[in-house]
Amino acid sequence: MKAAYIEQYGGSEQFKIGELEKPVIGPDDVLIEVYAASVNPVDWKLREGYLRQMLSYEMPLVIGWDVAGVIQEVGENVSDLQVGDAVFSRPEIARQGTYAEYVAVDAHLVVKKPESLSFAEAASLPLVSHTAWQVMFEVMDAKPGDRIFIGAGSGGVGTVAIQLAKANGLYVITSTSTKNVDWVKS
Repeated sequence: MKAAYIEQYGGSEQFKIGELEKPVIGPDDVLIEVYAASVNPVDWKLREGYLRQMLSYEMPLVIGWDVAGVIQEVGENVSDLQVGDAVFSRPEIARQGTYAEYVAVDAHLVVKKPESLSFAEAASLPLVSHTAWQVMFEVMDAKPGDRIFIGAGSGGVGTVAIQLAKANGLYVITSTSTKNVDWVKS
């Protein structure tokens, strides 16, 4: 399969595009044909090696941890997803990433893509949505009626955090640049 990968840590010049082996799925995995993948700050941090004390990878390493696509194979233990399902996911960061034609993902991290979203839109959501959800509802344990400050309301995480907070009954206070005030209010 064609993939964008690194063979050693470093700057953007380390990216190579070439052929790698198609991932082999385990019994709890699905194989997703990648239609769209997004780019996040964690991608360049991993590429440059900033997280190598926390995460150990075999090279070559495919970067990218947001994906939308169509399931091509399902593991023997997977029952709620099927070949042909349009899905999106934030694959486990300890595994190979999504800048490739195919990615193997733990099925419990995969959800069906709503028809109202394009593949590109769906691929833009997993990491920022998961980050916002974790902070507000797992770490802070926010409850309906709570007041919450969301810094950088027009940023990737902030945009999603505002929507999740409002949908869950939180009173939102945020910051943004002057040029984005009307957009953030909307």
